Amino acid sequence: MKKVILLFISMFFSLGVANAQSVEFCAVSNVGLEVDKSTKYADTMTPTIQKLLDAKNQINKNGCGFTLFLGDNLKGPDKYNLVMFAKILRQFKKPTYVNVGDKDVSQTKNLDKKEFYRVLRIFSKNKIRQLPDVKKINGFAFIFMDGVNQFIPSQYGYYKEDELAFLDETLKKYKNSPVVIVGHYPVFASEEIAEDKLPNKINDFQTILSRYDNVVAIVSGHHNIDDEYTKDKIYNISVQGLSQSNEYKKIFIDYDKKTKKTFVKTRIYSVER
Repeated sequence: MKKVILLFISMFFSLGVANAQSVEFCAVSNVGLEVDKSTKYADTMTPTIQKLLDAKNQINKNGCGFTLFLGDNLKGPDKYNLVMFAKILRQFKKPTYVNVGDKDVSQTKNLDKKEFYRVLRIFSKNKIRQLPDVKKINGFAFIFMDGVNQFIPSQYGYYKEDELAFLDETLKKYKNSPVVIVGHYPVFASEEIAEDKLPNKINDFQTILSRYDNVVAIVSGHHNIDDEYTKDKIYNISVQGLSQSNEYKKIFIDYDKKTKKTFVKTRIYSVER
């Protein structure tokens, strides 16, 4: 009888494990890295370089499976800034996934999105080659969205028709997987983020999301605030800027495939020397 009970318990826990999917990662926003080009050597230490180095050292120690960079990685669209940023990323022990922000790219300054990711490929091990993109990680589909206007600098994003089509097609393709959407801009308003601070015509984006029930979380930056809220059964995580707060987030997401219930836990880390 004892053996039967033990077998039953073993089967119970095995079924629980089979239904559960989890992922743990770090998210860094608004690094605002800037090199000092007034000195003889462009790699002279600056406060923003030091902050990213300190964050890198801490993330390498605290067991993040990978790290998301949520845009505004640079002080401005400058290749010196980008090369330094990429070289530091190369020192991360685990994979990095970099989104662009409105301060990272500019067609008029010869740093468009194509060139941005070309430089990252040369000097770092970043996993993103272009936007939008999708990566399957630990059973989760991470959809990386863009929304940045590289032709007319603006803090307000917008999503072109082909990007919205990509979102719709990708959500359909991964309809049986939990989805995490990653982008520079938040998708829903909250008590901290006003409706008029969202990207233009964001209702088209929201409409696409409403067709699916497998989007479990949205991770964004841009506004330099720590904010977490649920909208349309989707958990929204806004990450405060490293350059202003000296902080980043560690995020744990657990998803039960059978019940479709999601558990999210976050922790703020302060960067220390």
